Amino acid sequence: MSAIDSPAAGFWSYTHRDNDIEGGRIQRLALKIANEFEVITAEELGVFLDKNDVKWGHEWRERIDNALTSATFFMPVITPRFFKSEECRREVLMFSGHAASLGLEELLLPILYIDVPSIRSGESSDEVVSLISKRQYEDWTKLRLEDEDGPVYRKAVHRLAVRLVEILDRASKVALPQVAETDAVDSDEEPGTLELMAEAEAALPRWGTVMAAFASTIKEIGEMTRSAASEMERSDARGGGFAGRLRLTRQLAEAMRGPVDHLGELGLQYSAELITIDPAILGIIRQVESEGSTESDSVRDFFVTIRDFAKQGRVNSVSFREFMESVDSISGLSKAMRPLTRKMQGAVQKILDGQSILDEWDRRIDEVQGMEG
Repeated sequence: MSAIDSPAAGFWSYTHRDNDIEGGRIQRLALKIANEFEVITAEELGVFLDKNDVKWGHEWRERIDNALTSATFFMPVITPRFFKSEECRREVLMFSGHAASLGLEELLLPILYIDVPSIRSGESSDEVVSLISKRQYEDWTKLRLEDEDGPVYRKAVHRLAVRLVEILDRASKVALPQVAETDAVDSDEEPGTLELMAEAEAALPRWGTVMAAFASTIKEIGEMTRSAASEMERSDARGGGFAGRLRLTRQLAEAMRGPVDHLGELGLQYSAELITIDPAILGIIRQVESEGSTESDSVRDFFVTIRDFAKQGRVNSVSFREFMESVDSISGLSKAMRPLTRKMQGAVQKILDGQSILDEWDRRIDEVQGMEG
C-alpha cells in the first residue's frame, strides 16, 4: 500500500498467563489480524509477540528511537491482570509518550479483551487505565467467545485489519511536530527548545518536593504500623487475644486514614504531571539529537539535571517497593485495612510508573550523548 512509507509492525502487549488461560487465542488473534492485513494490502504486517525474544526488544527500541512510530502499532490486550503487570504498564506509558510527542496517538490501539468496568466508565485514578480509556479501543469482550473460524469472528478480524490500514494511511500524512529552533517571543509562536527546557526545569523542584513528602508520609505510616505491632504484643502478653488485636487494628486503620489519603494525592499529582510533560521532554531530546547540539551549556546542564533526578528516583523506588511488600503483610489483618492497603499500593504504583518515564528519558539522553561521544 503506497501510503505506508515503511514496513508496518504491530507490537502486542499482554500477560502470558491470560494467553495460557485462553489456550493461545490471544497470540492466534494477532496472527489472524496480520494475515488479514496482508490479504488486504499485499504487504506484511510484522507481528511481535514474545517480549522475551531479543528481536522484540531490538525492533521496539529501533522504531521508537528513530521516530518510525508512524508505521508502528502498539496493541495492548486489556484484561484485569494486564494492569497488575509492571512491564505492561511501563510499555503503555512509554509508547504513549513517544506517540504523543509525534502527534500519532492513534497508533496506540488497545483491545478490550476482558471487561474492565473502569475502562468503560472512564473514571479511574489509575493513570494507565485512564490512558487506555481515552483511546478508541476495540471491544473484544464478546468476540473472544466466538468460534475462531466462524463468520462472526472472521468478520471482526477483517474489520480490525481494515481499521489498521486506515490508521496507517492517516498516520503517513501526519507532519511530525518539530520543536522550534529559536526561542518564542510572540505568544502565537510555538515554544522553543529553551522554553521547554525551562518549563521542565521548573517542574523538577515540584517533583522533588512531592517525592520528599511521599517518602515522609511512608515513614509516618511505617512508624504507625510498628507502634501498633508493639501494642499488639503487649496486648497478647496481657491475654487480650484476638479481640485485643482487632481493636488495635481498627485504631490503626483510623489513624492511618489521613496519611493514606495524603499519599494517594501525592501519587496522583506526581504521575499526572509527569505524563503531561513526557511528550515535551521526548520532543526536546529528539530535537537536540537532530541538531547535534548536546555540547551547549544549557542542553548539557538540562540533561545532567534530568539524569540525576532519574538516578535518585531509582534509589527511592527500592524503598518504595519494600514498603509495598510490607503493606501486603497487613492487608489481611482486618477488613478495615483493605481499602487503605489498596490505596497505598495504588499510590506507590503511580510513583513506580513515573519512574519508568524518567528511566526512558535517561535512556534516550544516554543514547543521544553516546552518538556524539
